[in-house]
Amino acid sequence: MATRAQKVRLAVFLVFSASVLGGFLLIVAGAQLLRQRVVYYIRFEDSIGGLTPGDPVKYQGVTVGRVEDARVSTRAIGDIVVEISLEARKVPNAIRQDTRALLYSQGVTGLKYIELQPGDQDSPVLAHGDTLPATATFLSSLEERADVLTTRIEGLLINLTEMTGPGNQHKMGRLLDAGTDLMENTSALVGDNKADLDRIVTNLASVTKNLAATTKAMQATMDSLHSLAASGDTRDALRDLRLTTAALRQQFEGPLPALVTNLDRMTGRIDTTALHIDQIVLQGRKDILDAMASLEETLLNVRETTELIRENPSILIRGRADQ
Repeated sequence: MATRAQKVRLAVFLVFSASVLGGFLLIVAGAQLLRQRVVYYIRFEDSIGGLTPGDPVKYQGVTVGRVEDARVSTRAIGDIVVEISLEARKVPNAIRQDTRALLYSQGVTGLKYIELQPGDQDSPVLAHGDTLPATATFLSSLEERADVLTTRIEGLLINLTEMTGPGNQHKMGRLLDAGTDLMENTSALVGDNKADLDRIVTNLASVTKNLAATTKAMQATMDSLHSLAASGDTRDALRDLRLTTAALRQQFEGPLPALVTNLDRMTGRIDTTALHIDQIVLQGRKDILDAMASLEETLLNVRETTELIRENPSILIRGRADQ
């Protein structure tokens, strides 16, 4: 049976141990509680499967906080709002309005964490309690991509199974036989027309050689034209042509317009003179026509007189006797 002294020592030991343990817990919890933390929210439009409260939040690979909670958004039932808390001393004014949040996986374990990408240095600091924009990553949509890939592979396997099924084996065999026959016929055709094919190849080689010679001649011609264009005589001829063109332009801009004006005036005067001549000719034509009418009348009278004298010449004698 334990003595009174042993009981006292046991009681003192238990009190001391409890005090040490309580002090240690108080120090650790107090250190955690005394750390200033800032809270932000992240809105994800895709699934965040595997992300749970307590998962780390990293900034450029450095753990700066943890995930506190995740819930469905009250604004859109397809969005997930994740609450994160960061240690203020680790991210002093580092969370800006253009800071992006991405969902990553830790290696092959598949454990998720949130990576914060820094924004611009000149961007305003994001206030505590505001929402960070989330950016989709390849890893976040890897499951969806895998489902699509699996569906496509399954469709491909189904198509291959149908192609290699009993119903298509006979058709594929006939197709292979037809291909073999075609290759044999082609080989026989090539063998029968080998001489013609050789001639065609030879002609093609000759044509190619002629084209090469023609190309070379054209190149030489182009070089000659280039040399001619770059020669001093050509430059002198072009300079003389430019001077001649300038002289012609000067002539066209100088005396020629006045000469053209004088010619226009002379043409107008000639037209007026021709008009007067036409009027005079018309007047003279009228007088000539009147004179010809009088002459015709006179000739008619003479003709009648001549006829009378020829019929009766005594008219002349009687006429003198009457006088």
